[in-house]
This record gives sequence, C-alpha cells and structure tokens, in this order.
Amino acid sequence: MTQNTASQLQHLFVLAVLASAILVIPVSASGGALKVDITRYEPYPAEIGKYVDVWVSVKNAGGGTAEDVTIELVPKYPFTLDSEHNARQNKGSIGTDASAMYEYRLFVADDAKPGVHEITIRYQGEDGATWSEKDFEVKVGTDTLDSRGTLKLEAITTDPKVLIPGDTGTVTLKLTNTASQYAVTINGKDYDTNAQLNEVELIGSDGIIVTTDAYQNMGVLGPDDSIEISYNVQVHDDAADGTEHLNFALTGSSHTYNAKWDIPIKVESAGIKIIPSKPLKLACDGGKIEFDVANTHSSTFTSVSIEPQAGGVTFTPTEYFIGTMEPDELFTIEFDCEVTGDSPETALHLYAEYQNGNNRHGALLNNRVIEIEQMVPEGNSSAVTISAALLLAVVVGAGIYRRKRRGA
Repeated sequence: MTQNTASQLQHLFVLAVLASAILVIPVSASGGALKVDITRYEPYPAEIGKYVDVWVSVKNAGGGTAEDVTIELVPKYPFTLDSEHNARQNKGSIGTDASAMYEYRLFVADDAKPGVHEITIRYQGEDGATWSEKDFEVKVGTDTLDSRGTLKLEAITTDPKVLIPGDTGTVTLKLTNTASQYAVTINGKDYDTNAQLNEVELIGSDGIIVTTDAYQNMGVLGPDDSIEISYNVQVHDDAADGTEHLNFALTGSSHTYNAKWDIPIKVESAGIKIIPSKPLKLACDGGKIEFDVANTHSSTFTSVSIEPQAGGVTFTPTEYFIGTMEPDELFTIEFDCEVTGDSPETALHLYAEYQNGNNRHGALLNNRVIEIEQMVPEGNSSAVTISAALLLAVVVGAGIYRRKRRGA
C-alpha cells in the first residue's frame, strides 16, 4: 500500500467517525419537553361491555416550542378503540408552558375482569423524532352509578397565603355540587344529581411535598352541597421563588365528575427589610437612631420584632415589638442610644423576627455602621477656653477700632 493510499483511507475513516457522531445526536422537539397525562376518564370506573371516554393532556414544559406534536393511543386488552383511524392524533405546535387536550373513546370487552388495566400513550414532539411512551392505569368495574352530579372546584385557600422556602402550611380546597335539582332527564332516562366522592388526593410538585394522605370514601354531595378538604404541605428549603403547581385528583362513581385540577401555590423568599430613615450618627454621649421597617412579602406577618446590637452602645428599648404587618406596610421605629465605648464607629447588627402563619423566621442584617462623635480630651479643655477667649477679644477689639475710625 502506497503512502498516498494510506492517507486517503485514514481521511475516509475520520469522515466516517464524524458522520457517525453526527447521526447519534438526539433530535429534540425544538426545545420542547412534553409531559403526558390522562386528565380523566368517564365513566369511572369504566363499565364492562360499554364505552369509556378518555381525555389525554399533553403539556410542553420545556424552554421552546414543540413544533409538531403527535400522540398515539395503543390500547391493550380489554380495551379497543372505536376506530383504528383515531389512534394517532396531531394538533400541531404547542408553545412553552402551553398544553393540548386529546380525546379518545375505548370499548371495554364484554368478558373483561373488574380491576385495573393499562393503556399506552406514545408521543413525539416533531415529525421524525424518536417516539416516547408511557403506560396509564384505567379502572374497570361494575359499581358505576347512574348519577349526573357535577362537581366544581370553587375555592383554593392557602394558609399562610404565600409560603416561604422551608415553611409548612395548609391548602384547603372547596368542592361544590353545582346541580340545582335532585333529578335530571337525559334522552328520556332519569338520573339523580348526587355526586359521590370515592377518593380525593392532592399530589405534590418538585418544590412542595403533600404530607396528608388521600381521603377515601368521603360520601355523597347532594345538589348545591359543598365540602372543604384540607391538606398539609411542606415547602423544600431550596424551593425557588415562583408558583408551584400541585395536582388535585378526584375519582367518583358517576359519569361526570372524575377529574384533575391544577392547584397553584405561590412561594416567595422575601421577608422583612430594614432601612435607616436618618443618618446613623450619635453624639459622644448618645442620641437617637431611626429606621423604616417594611414587609416586602406577599403574606401578612405577625409577631414582628426588631432587636439592634452594636458594640459600645446601649439601646432603649432593647427590642422593638411591632406586631402584625400587612404586605408592603411600612413602620417607623426609634431607639434611644447611650454610648458606652470610645470608638469613632461601631458595626450595627439588626435582628428581625417574624411569623408567616405558624412558621417562625429570623434574619440578621449586619451591613450598617454607626458613626460616633469623639469626646474632647480632658487635658485640652483649658486650651479651648483660652482660644475662645482670645478669638472673642480680637473680634471685640476690631469692633472698637472701627467705631473709633468712624468717630474721628
């Protein structure tokens, strides 16, 4: 083999390696990251020998638009699609934090056994991209009721209103049966409008843990009846500022109220801010210092107190108790100071304590300095007195001299 031929083969080998490296780069959905979930299916549980409607949500949780989203439902026994042509659906692009809903109708086999069965959802973010898939459980049973109660998530309450990283709190959800009468006729058939709650569960997020288990067999809500359900939550210490999204999942025993709701919970790390409202200067024997205290958080704080500490200075009061502070409220506080040291300046540490709900918080601020005027040394007092007397004599003498000149 000649040197030229060897060189050509080496060159071709390098090109082949580069080509293979390029080919294995995965294709993404133009920055999109898809999250697929079954929002609900009705009736719940799916009835043997009848159709069940399934709603599939696809959310783009990535940093860019998913340009060409396609999903495909792959049924398994005992489920079959109403039409094979409906298996694959495409709704085009989905923007960041946006979602799309896909609907399917499945038939449950006549010989199906009661219990939990699976279906598979395949999805891709753009044409030609690698397919991903996820399995979901669908309950099949015989205990479905012919009721048409419609439940509405009427209110979401968080205590405290806005949580701080590390806080514990309570989320209370109010469900109402929106039916206005006790029976309704659909296609010539009468149905009651009760709403039965088999299970309700609040599901946590990356930043928040739900510490209360799901509630089971909570009974029936009649027309216009309401129920409040509370869950305890814990925010991670490193949770980021912003909105965490929890999922509230409801399963019942009718055709119309098996659902999931998004529960937004706000998290803020902001707290108490302290700003000097006057220059931090004291006379050699003491004086006053004054501060503006602001609640920069979106919740109401209680038991707010401020304690100043500085070497060589005694403060009265030793701690200023403010009490309750609403969001964006500003409170001005003042301390009497007695200087006990001889330094021209001293570092000021301000310690703030406050409660957000039942959560106690504290913050130490130490980026302030108090300037202190210096005392005149005792040995120089007579010299100062003599200098002042000489200055006065010169001024008086000058005045007498000028008067004499005018009188001459």
